[in-house]
This record gives sequence, structure tokens and C-alpha cells, in this order.
Amino acid sequence: MAKVGPPKGIQEISADGEEPPPEFFVKDTILAGNLSSVPLIEIPVIDLNLLLFDPTSEAYKDEVNKLLSALSSWGVFQIIGHGMSSSYLDEIRNLSKSFFSLSTEEKQKYGRASDGFEGYGSDPIFVEGQVLDWCDRLFLLAYPEDQRNLKFWPQNPANFRYL
Repeated sequence: MAKVGPPKGIQEISADGEEPPPEFFVKDTILAGNLSSVPLIEIPVIDLNLLLFDPTSEAYKDEVNKLLSALSSWGVFQIIGHGMSSSYLDEIRNLSKSFFSLSTEEKQKYGRASDGFEGYGSDPIFVEGQVLDWCDRLFLLAYPEDQRNLKFWPQNPANFRYL
């Protein structure tokens, strides 16, 4: 079972000018590294269009290999060819900004349970000494639709659930 993160959200700690809890710092370890020496490189880009059609084509096979490489080497990638318009993505971005601009009390209405990932909050803590991300997040399961837990889907901003 995961423990709940810090009693205050990251956004609230930052806004109050408080020092973050020590578990958000990585010191004197290989994990900290020297960020000034890390070269700036772009994350892999995966074309979803190429993965939706003929699985016998070379383009499909190449894209699957790129995806496997991105997952094993990076753990992250950018998706293109998904069919979502720029205006739709802008609307999602604006709704997200609106949600994170709400008061702490309002955001906490959608707080995640200590044993789950869905909802608003910071990283769940699974092991002592776990390195935590310096962020608050809103994690929502969108698909499959029958597994959506709407108690975590904000009613404010008003059209959040309907986008």
C-alpha cells in the first residue's frame, strides 16, 4: 500500500515560499548526476498513424521498433498522427491550467486515495527513500470508459468532464 505524499501540495508549498520536504532532494548520489553536462537531445517521436494500419508493412515494423526502443531506452516519447486538432489540445491545456489555478481546497475534492493513482495529488510513496517528482498531478483514467471513476473528474472548470 502506498503512503500519501506531503501533507501540502507541491504548488501550495511553492506558493507559500516554504522549503520542500527533504525527500524531494537527491544529494550525494549517482541519481543526482551533473545536469550541466547532460547534452540537450530530443525525445523519440512516434507516428500513431503508422501503427494503426497494415502490420505487415515496413513502415509499421519500423515504427514498432522505434516505439520499443523509446520505451526501453527513454520511458517516454512524443506521439504524432493521433488525429487530435491543435485547437482541441489547446482547450485541454487551458482547462488543465484552470484546474491547477483553483484553490487547494477545491483541488483536494478530487484527491487521490492513499492506495491509488487516480485523482489529484503528488507521487504515492511506495518505499522509504523513494525519489519523488517535484509536481502535483491530476491522473484520470479515460479509457476504457466503463472504468472511469468520475469522483476524480473535476466539476470545476465546468466543462472539464465533457471535453
